[in-house]
Amino acid sequence: MGPDVAHADAAHDPSDPLLERTPLPAEAALPVWRPAAADYYKTMEKVGAALMASIARSLGLNETTFDGYFDGGISTLRLIRYPLRDANAGVDLSAPDYWVMHNGEKRLIIGREHADSGFVTLLAQDGVEGLQAKNHAGEWIDVPPADGMLAVNFGQLLERWTGGVVQATRHRVIAPKQARFSIPFFYEPRADARIAPLPIAGSGDFAPFLYGDYLWEQATNFVEMAGVKGLRKPRGVAA
Repeated sequence: MGPDVAHADAAHDPSDPLLERTPLPAEAALPVWRPAAADYYKTMEKVGAALMASIARSLGLNETTFDGYFDGGISTLRLIRYPLRDANAGVDLSAPDYWVMHNGEKRLIIGREHADSGFVTLLAQDGVEGLQAKNHAGEWIDVPPADGMLAVNFGQLLERWTGGVVQATRHRVIAPKQARFSIPFFYEPRADARIAPLPIAGSGDFAPFLYGDYLWEQATNFVEMAGVKGLRKPRGVAA
């Protein structure tokens, strides 16, 4: 779900898949759901902005450095269900890509290792374990789910924008013993935001790019987006 879930004036461009309207169920099918989703979306925008200001300060930048890029941003809200899976249902457990040993048990990997593509991700969990993050030593650690808490992942955009000073959070999901639900909010700038190097000590240089071009290239590499990459052409960066 995109910004139009919460903002009636959200940018709309039918020719750009990143600026299409969110397809939603009819209001009558889910009474009061839309205002609840809008309230949650707006609240996560405020949390993301506060975290963004904190990150800027920690990098020696003015806390408003990133603000303008997120005015009219295309942050995404997702509702995810990981169904309970039979460990022997159509998965070749001999392939190490599909399972791990966890506390002496063989566990399926139901969300493969990756880093989110955006700035930061704010993740609400339902109390069911399964999320793991990789630390700097390359070890997988459990992220304990807790009511009223948000897990925060740094995204690949934040890593690129800071020239590698801040590293994106590598994470995965291993199968719990019951169905699992999560609500990630991907905090993202405008599609036409021009991302260029910042004056951060120790940061690497990179060629400026438009966020929409970068996001589309990254997002369409995921298996659920297979076959759609050609639906959007790069917009390019003005000189």
